[in-house]
Amino acid sequence: MVRTKIRENGVVSMKMTKKFGSLAIGFVLCFVVVLGGCSSSDSSKDPASEVAADGRKAGENGFIANRDLKGRIFLENDGAQLPADQTGNPVALKIKEKTGMTLDWQSTGATDGLQELTVTLATGDLPDVIEAYLDHGGRPEMAVLLKGAREGLFTDLRPYLEKTKVLKKYLDPNFLPRDTRENVMFRPEFDGKVYFIHMNIPAEDTTDADRYHYRAGMWIRADIAEALKVDPSKIRTEDELYQLAVRIKQGNFKDNNGKPITPIGPRKWGGDIVSTLFKNDDFGNGTRFDVDKDGKVKHVAETDYALKQVEFVQKLLKEGLLDKEAFSMDGVRAEEGMNNGSYGIISYANIALDSLALYEKVKYLPMDQLENYKGETAIYEKEKSGSQVWAIPATTENPEQIVQFADYLASKEGKALWQYGIEGQDYSVKDGKYIYSNDVVQMMTRSPEKVKDVIPTFWGGLLGRTDMNNVKDFGELVLGQNSQPDKFKLMFELMNYGNPTYKYWDGYSAISYLSEVPEIEAGLKPVLDTYKDVLVKSFYAPSLDEAKKYLDEYRQQLKSAGVEQFEQYLQEKYDKDPGSVVFYMDATF
Repeated sequence: MVRTKIRENGVVSMKMTKKFGSLAIGFVLCFVVVLGGCSSSDSSKDPASEVAADGRKAGENGFIANRDLKGRIFLENDGAQLPADQTGNPVALKIKEKTGMTLDWQSTGATDGLQELTVTLATGDLPDVIEAYLDHGGRPEMAVLLKGAREGLFTDLRPYLEKTKVLKKYLDPNFLPRDTRENVMFRPEFDGKVYFIHMNIPAEDTTDADRYHYRAGMWIRADIAEALKVDPSKIRTEDELYQLAVRIKQGNFKDNNGKPITPIGPRKWGGDIVSTLFKNDDFGNGTRFDVDKDGKVKHVAETDYALKQVEFVQKLLKEGLLDKEAFSMDGVRAEEGMNNGSYGIISYANIALDSLALYEKVKYLPMDQLENYKGETAIYEKEKSGSQVWAIPATTENPEQIVQFADYLASKEGKALWQYGIEGQDYSVKDGKYIYSNDVVQMMTRSPEKVKDVIPTFWGGLLGRTDMNNVKDFGELVLGQNSQPDKFKLMFELMNYGNPTYKYWDGYSAISYLSEVPEIEAGLKPVLDTYKDVLVKSFYAPSLDEAKKYLDEYRQQLKSAGVEQFEQYLQEKYDKDPGSVVFYMDATF
């Protein structure tokens, strides 16, 4: 793999974007009424919590306090990953033996974690600690969390971080990606106070060999690529993609049920716009803003690229090369189609572990090295991860104990427990490699749904997954790789297929700055959010001229909503420090 660095540090991760409606802002407005004036207190410590059953005092041999914590997660449908018994499973009992602490996370399994977070903060029904989704500071969750912090809903964690072993690394500017440091945790407006802990930050010594590359992009059925003698890694232009789709249609390929296939299908997760379909023209991918050839910040709708995108997609649709429901199909049907091999090309998928099984049923190859509008074939990634965030409400007593508990979970000993279980029982170590026992491997194969009750990886990672480098700490990139090498053979084959080149970015996404222009945010954000609808409407317009009318109308809406003022704000930021504004991310559209 070739590694090209374009920023000093980086940011994280990848998950689907969510809509953030005005309702959320309405909920947040009542924060100060409901909980204004709340503050943390250390004055009511329970003396019984100061001594362990074996006589240890706080700080001695890892003991923190005899305390049962309650937490709540706002991560969308993730409650199913929690162990059935969060405090009585073997790992939890071992952690209690070490620290005196237990932790019981509550999850309603809501499909909209943002709305649930907003309502919970507004009503004041707060546990000891909360966890929310946040892969960068431009996410809608950030606005809700910031409102809470400004209204005094959260505890300042900085004094406690200074007394930790692992989490104190957050105080080192070189440890954090820029967005995490300046936009999430150490915001200037808080004068050094820290209200949120951004998770999933890699260790400083992380290299390319220690990174998991998801290869998010377009994929082609391997058997079709072989039959047509096509090297997917060499497909570079929209014209080459079009010609390939034509050949697939002419090839009369069938799916697993013997039915004719469609050359290009939707995303693995269902219908949505993904710029992989028109990557040569994906100006502003990930933010929809970018700097044009004259150095001026523009929204994609204000450029010629928007109409070029529409023209290409219309061509695919009219010739039957793209599924007519590519932008509206539900996720169940889309994944079923991928499983059945119903499409020659998948518009967008990745090799996250929860998707890997799909490639075992029908093998696909990554076709993600088409040129972007700059002529680059490199795959863009955030240089450092950073997703999910936890905070301690101001109503929580003895918050320092929770920080110490999180610090233990983030230590190598803590990570070994919640990732591998009990040594000698669930795993062994050989030459620095952690290897699961035969019993655990059999459980992973025969009853994977039960593994979380023995090894609570998701549970422990909510507070402990940071300063991560599994390769150096445990001898494997992916959990189970040492124990089941054959299972992960395909994953590594796909990860390295075509010798991809990567570019890493850091800084704030352009759209994250919108909250800093509050006088136009309320009017401009709804217009920005409707762009997808306008684009889809244009795709299905009866003619290109009709589509042009839709785009012209949208540009006028942007102008009326103040887009030029926002662009000027971005221009000033960019001209002063180009690295501070990230326009092109190579993310979902």
